[in-house]
Amino acid sequence: MHAACGVKSTFLHNSGSSLLKCLSTKYISMKQTILFLLTCLLVADLNGQDLKITPAEVKQTFKVNISDPSLSLEVYSSIENLSTKDTLKLKWKRRELDRPSAWLTQVCDGVECFIPIVSSNIDPALGLNAPFILPPKAKVGFIFYVLPNQVAGNGKFAINFSSVSKPDSILTSMNFDVTVQNLTTNTNDLDFAANVQVFPNPASDYFNLSYTEGIEQIVVQNQIGVVVRVYLAESGQRYSLGGLPDGMYYLTLINQSRQKKVIKLVKRAQRP
Repeated sequence: MHAACGVKSTFLHNSGSSLLKCLSTKYISMKQTILFLLTCLLVADLNGQDLKITPAEVKQTFKVNISDPSLSLEVYSSIENLSTKDTLKLKWKRRELDRPSAWLTQVCDGVECFIPIVSSNIDPALGLNAPFILPPKAKVGFIFYVLPNQVAGNGKFAINFSSVSKPDSILTSMNFDVTVQNLTTNTNDLDFAANVQVFPNPASDYFNLSYTEGIEQIVVQNQIGVVVRVYLAESGQRYSLGGLPDGMYYLTLINQSRQKKVIKLVKRAQRP
């Protein structure tokens, strides 16, 4: 009787130990599996935001007449969402790493152009919350403006991108190295578009310039500063306004020295 009980007791003890070991092993395996899955999800979250900057490094020298206090210089880069399914909500932040104290900078992000005081599209101190939305496979151009304020020199800048959900984790950056050199120009250069006329104005479908000598580029912006058209200036060319809503527009005429003249243009549908 005692031997049988002893055998039974030993069997239960051994079975219990085996069961505990089995449960313990399964628990450890499950824990490892969960940790593995969490790690995979974390990595997917970090790598899933496929962003491409083109070019990532921009180095440009401008030789201009800096006597114009309204002179502004543009450098360009673009950001692309390589994902085929994820729409990204991004925060960008401008950083001025080094620059002459008189210089100002500003950013146009393809949706809005921000004044120099704005260094990010999300800034609670300014009451600004405008996430940059980048749909799948979309590519958007950024314009970085340098306003030298009659001072030559060199500046280094960056635009850092992060997700709205993780604003402190930088995903990628645009980097700009801009040098401004003074170039003395003659009176004709300074007055390159002094007498140019835009016609018809108001316009309905297109506009013309009375002459294009010395003019290299025409940039059309709406009332909030968004670039809606860019044209190369050509003699006798008609410049289309098709597809643009009625309203006030600003034509910026730019010469080879990157000097500018701004002319107002009204687009108005033809009356029957």
